[in-house]
Amino acid sequence: MNYQQFLQALEKLKRAPKREAVLRMLLRGLTAEEIADEMGTHPGTVRKQISQLYEDFGVSSSNDLPGERSSKRGEFINLFTKYKPEWVELESLDSLQIRPLNGIVPLDSPLYLPRKADERCRQALTADRSDRGSVPFIRIKGSQGMGKSSLLIRLRNFLEREENQVVGFVDLAEVTQDPEVLTDINLLLKRFTQAIADAFSESVATLNPPLLTEDWPPERSSGLNCSNYLEKHIFEPIQTPKTLLIDGIDEILGPDKLQNPFLKLLRSWNEQRMKVVSQSPIVWASMAIAYSTEPYPELDIKGSILQNVGLEVELPEFNAEEILKLANKYCLEWSQEQVKPLMELIGGHPTLVNQALYQISQQGMSWDQLLSNATSPTGPFGDHLLKKFSILNQTKDLKHCFDQILRGGSCHDDIAKFQLEKAGLIKIDNEGVQVRFKLYQNYFSKSA
Repeated sequence: MNYQQFLQALEKLKRAPKREAVLRMLLRGLTAEEIADEMGTHPGTVRKQISQLYEDFGVSSSNDLPGERSSKRGEFINLFTKYKPEWVELESLDSLQIRPLNGIVPLDSPLYLPRKADERCRQALTADRSDRGSVPFIRIKGSQGMGKSSLLIRLRNFLEREENQVVGFVDLAEVTQDPEVLTDINLLLKRFTQAIADAFSESVATLNPPLLTEDWPPERSSGLNCSNYLEKHIFEPIQTPKTLLIDGIDEILGPDKLQNPFLKLLRSWNEQRMKVVSQSPIVWASMAIAYSTEPYPELDIKGSILQNVGLEVELPEFNAEEILKLANKYCLEWSQEQVKPLMELIGGHPTLVNQALYQISQQGMSWDQLLSNATSPTGPFGDHLLKKFSILNQTKDLKHCFDQILRGGSCHDDIAKFQLEKAGLIKIDNEGVQVRFKLYQNYFSKSA
């Protein structure tokens, strides 16, 4: 069963709430008898519902035994582990060594928490291309520490292992390591093109693209050379479904860098190469890019980059239910009441939540100790707060606007509010404009 068939089976299940309840308990490891006890019904009825679930999701192991942890059950749980891992109850992490999470969450880490954004991206990148007239272009964005790169590497793993797609992964942080690359658009696009060619050549043994010097006419624009080379020598020869993932787009952002020509190139791909605009078939790869909104104030960016291009996926904070689930992964037997004060302090910011849970579960820090050290430069959130401090002091207008909000007043500078929100310092909702977390309120009140 592929991902789209799995989603269809899951959608049908919404019309059978009792069978969905059985499914949930099955994924928790309960036997038919245990499920029957919880639901107040006969075990035979539950077994029939389990058999129907196996049929609905295409589970067909023939050596199933009635009762406990059968081969069908294992196949069923494996299916949900692939496509809906958040529904599968993980075993206790008591025997595992939990390490603090810094940067990308490793693929094998049980501490990664899938969100709705994961499913949106998966669904878009596996949708049937035959009758859409276009291939997907996804923009994954959020402030630093929200999990963009961790999501990208999971998309790569999912597409390669479960969907048999050919995937090319390019990190612009590696492409732009040499300073001169950020001042020469021709050099940047050559390095970028070569990185894409190398990424796909690693996955397709028969792919043998020519040297760039052999097909990069100097009389043409570098953007056209890049597009033509990729279409002719990379995407067209790969007949199977393919996806290009690009991380670190914010590396080229800024008025003194090559933001505009590079982003215009990506826009032109979406408008001209990834849609049916002629009689020629689409050969371009699906695409997903990730970028941070943190630099918006520093770079004086006044609007969303690539606005209205493709599908925008902004990574949200964890909600209370997700934080409780993550606390359980850290072996903390918390209740919703214990989650509330944590959310009042740091909201659902993934990096901050993980740091807090790590300190409490692994370092023996009490809640009172966490509170007293929260705004300290040497505390668990010190590095994060210093980065926010640096962002806030980029311009007088930005700091003035934030100071007004900090004191409970109003700021009428819409551009400053936009930049502050994208940097994760304030939130704007139906209740108005306010400092995003109590942590920021306390920290910046001291330094004001």
